Amino acid sequence: MGFMNLDRDLDPLSGVHRIRSRQSAARGSVLVVDDDASACRALDELLRMEGFVTSTASGGEAALAEARRALPDVVLTDLQMPGIGGMALCQKLHEMDPDLPVIVMTARTDMESVIQSLRAGAEDYLIKPLQHEAVLWCVERARARRAEKLERAELYRQLNERLVLSSIREREHAEVEARHHAQLNALVANLKEGVVIADKSGRLLMINDAARAILGVADEELHTVDAFHSWVPLELEVAHHDDERPLARALRGEHFMDYEVSLLRPNGERRRVVSTGTSVRDENDGVELAIVVFRDVTELRRLERQREEYVSLVSHDLRSPLSAVLTCLFMLKAPLEKKGLTEEGGFVARAARNVRRMAEMLDELTEATSLESQNVALERVPCDLRELVATGVDSVDDSVARRITIETDGTPHYVVLAEAPRIERVIVNLLTNALKYSPPDAPVIARLTRKEGAVELDVVDRGIGIAPSDVRNLFDRNFRTTAGKARATGLGLGLYIARLIVEAHGGRIDVFSEVGKGSTFRLTLPSYDQPGDASTPSSAVTNSSTFTGFVK
Repeated sequence: MGFMNLDRDLDPLSGVHRIRSRQSAARGSVLVVDDDASACRALDELLRMEGFVTSTASGGEAALAEARRALPDVVLTDLQMPGIGGMALCQKLHEMDPDLPVIVMTARTDMESVIQSLRAGAEDYLIKPLQHEAVLWCVERARARRAEKLERAELYRQLNERLVLSSIREREHAEVEARHHAQLNALVANLKEGVVIADKSGRLLMINDAARAILGVADEELHTVDAFHSWVPLELEVAHHDDERPLARALRGEHFMDYEVSLLRPNGERRRVVSTGTSVRDENDGVELAIVVFRDVTELRRLERQREEYVSLVSHDLRSPLSAVLTCLFMLKAPLEKKGLTEEGGFVARAARNVRRMAEMLDELTEATSLESQNVALERVPCDLRELVATGVDSVDDSVARRITIETDGTPHYVVLAEAPRIERVIVNLLTNALKYSPPDAPVIARLTRKEGAVELDVVDRGIGIAPSDVRNLFDRNFRTTAGKARATGLGLGLYIARLIVEAHGGRIDVFSEVGKGSTFRLTLPSYDQPGDASTPSSAVTNSSTFTGFVK
């Protein structure tokens, strides 16, 4: 079988394609199948010259054996062959690889067989006598189609693999999230504190068993914040009740702690409930979730009232005999001095000092209990803190008062709204502590400064200092530093009461200390602007206020 040179009858593009093809190496592998040895050899030589890798077979059986050994990219087979013909070969090859392109070659008079071959899965056909360019064009197109199919199949495979991996990761992530969510739900469900969570749309996402028990809504189906509020009647001691409910405050983005309200349960029982609220923000800083934790403090408040009553009773019952003892000692001292019994008079004076110290301890205990009761009414009036400091210095023993220096920043007034006797007591406590824990000749400075919205008093000493481990507990009830225990004379309530008094006035008390170099106690109170005062405005306050608790 020969080739006809009919380039002039071909599409001009085929010539361009042929030139480009000759410039590329290893254009693919082709299996040539023909029982005509000369035709098979001619095709083999043509394809090799064009850069294809070829193999040949003289019949269908040999072609199948060659394909099993090395599957080609394209099969070029004669249609009419003894044994396994071209159509049967096409079917058997497609059993090995359904996408393997098979091109059949036949005479022009055998078009019926060509049609059957195409139906059997043949990729294309060539009419004998074969044309050089037509063979190359047909083989190259079949190879390109196969390469495209393989590339597409590989792409699909990789895509499916990625989808499967992504699906596995998502499933694993979902399982981890579900496990964490279940653990969190179990943790929240078993908390002793009541937990209520709502989203920004007003939907109630969680109310644990403890919250239902505390709020008295054990069996009700509560799905919205409105339903929750309708079932939980809280008695608030402020205006705009609906806006000040704990869950409403948290949904507005407020963060609050120890917010105490009165709860009237559906069964008529009244309880005291403390709540702490916070919120979870989204990427735009809007409220996504509101979380409120409730604690029932009814029993705690009852015990506090009992303690206050007990302390008040004990204090009252002890004050009368102490006063009588002190009076008797005073009456006994004068005759002893007249008789010249100096030593016995000293015993009486010592006894009187101990009685007075016991009375002072009773005063401290009573005041601490009173301040802790969370219902201490303060009668506050405008006071100049500089005058209170001067009065405090005057109350200190003259022998040590000379060590105290009052400094100011030049501001004409340091006015605060305060109950003067209580703030004065705090100042005296800070001054006497500074004198007590400093060397006998070391100075103590009381420095007044006015800052935006606040007045600060720093009591600075050059004493022994306070260890860092003691600083954080310094204002706790009955706490004493290691150095202070050696000089203890009271109940350790002085700084604790000072903190309660200052916080009741809306201020704070801090300490800065370095061991061996001294300490600075800073008292900060909101400033009060008198009419016509050009100083920096301060927060609005009222002349009479009620202390409602502290947060450490």
